[in-house]
Amino acid sequence: MAFYEPAFPKPGIASKPVAPVRTYRDGREVIRTSTRAGRALYKLRTRSMWERQGGMCGLQISSKCIKKLPLRLAHFDHSDGRGMGGSSGGAGKRDDRILIDDKPVNCAACFYCNAEKGSRRLPELKKLVP
Repeated sequence: MAFYEPAFPKPGIASKPVAPVRTYRDGREVIRTSTRAGRALYKLRTRSMWERQGGMCGLQISSKCIKKLPLRLAHFDHSDGRGMGGSSGGAGKRDDRILIDDKPVNCAACFYCNAEKGSRRLPELKKLVP
């Protein structure tokens, strides 16, 4: 006697697994932090950047900066920001890779420096800071 199996599975049963990283045509990678694997990968990349920097804040632009940065306080800083809105200038610039052509692009930063930088790019920020 065979178990009954419907021709079309119920919507809750037929969910496809979601990949933790989405890679775009231009090579950008965006980590989906809505999944458990995505959050783990985000933390792993933050740790890799922190180790690469020798446990130091990658920006060191704030007056409140903690120069020697403990791993638990390290935040993923996007050098080009994370802005996704609009079609001119800033659309789709988020990139979660930590190396592009063997050059470091993002860094681990303390909360104060990351908040002060905001979504601005580093060259723009250096023009504002005397």
